[in-house]
Amino acid sequence: MKLQNFVGNHKIVELLRQGELPQSSLFTGPEGVGKKTLALSLAALANCKQPTQNDLCGNCSSCMKAIQYNHPDISLFQPEKELIRTKVMRRLGREAQFRPFEGRLRFFIIDEAEKMTSKAANSILKTLEEPPDTSRLVLITAFPQRLLATVRSRCQSFPLRSLDRNQVKEYLTEHLESEDLEVRAAFSEGSIGRSLSLNTQELLQDRDQMLDILLVWCEEDSFALLYEKCEQQPLRSELKKRERVRHYADLLQLLLQDVYFLHVKTVGRVVNQDRIEDLDRLSKNLELNWIRNFLYHLQEVKWDLERYVNPLMCFETLWLMNRRNPSNARSRYSKV
Repeated sequence: MKLQNFVGNHKIVELLRQGELPQSSLFTGPEGVGKKTLALSLAALANCKQPTQNDLCGNCSSCMKAIQYNHPDISLFQPEKELIRTKVMRRLGREAQFRPFEGRLRFFIIDEAEKMTSKAANSILKTLEEPPDTSRLVLITAFPQRLLATVRSRCQSFPLRSLDRNQVKEYLTEHLESEDLEVRAAFSEGSIGRSLSLNTQELLQDRDQMLDILLVWCEEDSFALLYEKCEQQPLRSELKKRERVRHYADLLQLLLQDVYFLHVKTVGRVVNQDRIEDLDRLSKNLELNWIRNFLYHLQEVKWDLERYVNPLMCFETLWLMNRRNPSNARSRYSKV
């Protein structure tokens, strides 16, 4: 992709276009905002034979190889079975010592760098600190806090932000013929990659299911009713899967954020506009402190899922930690 066509984060992109990329860089930001695309485009630009206006030409032999992922001087490292292992990073360290095969610089891009094992991360510390003049290392992660501090301190960080909904919708309008562009943009969470990968029909069904559970819980405060809903198939089977519970937690977070936006009279920020009546009903009955606590506990659920706590237990505990009786909610939560 030409850098002039990169969507969002214009200040960082322009900064990197105008100057030389540091020898060790860390691209951070939410999934799907273009971190890997930016790294690969910068690698292509550095080796482009006919660059124009600080951008790759996209037509020379070097650019064509980069676009087809077979440039000998651009290496992309990705997790295998959810891990980046020591032997792979040691190979990177050895290859970084060699001069470029045909371009000006060698690029070593580590995608999902947070999945390096501790030994793997430690094995490239020297390379990160003192890479050869002809090598550039770019680490990519949506979770920089999971990287070793010794790795982060050796890299110059470039944080990429989520796009706003209008930017995502504008991109989708230009690149995708679909009737569900509004839904894709609304649920994109500022990520073009996420918006393109969404199964909108399944997403809305899952959203409605979580909203139904939320309504029952807030209006009835009955774990028996909640348990009855969770016992129904296919939800029961889904709640045993880590990724599905994480997905449901994300949907609950969006729903509670919408309730908060309605509570503070910022209707334009509501994502689930098609269910605004139900959300407005919730906003009139829920205390801000209860919403805040629920969102906090949702984050705890996500942390527990990362620590391999039983996913079904995570989901059920979430509700037990946020019991609510409409008749006494104000007195209970106004003191929090």
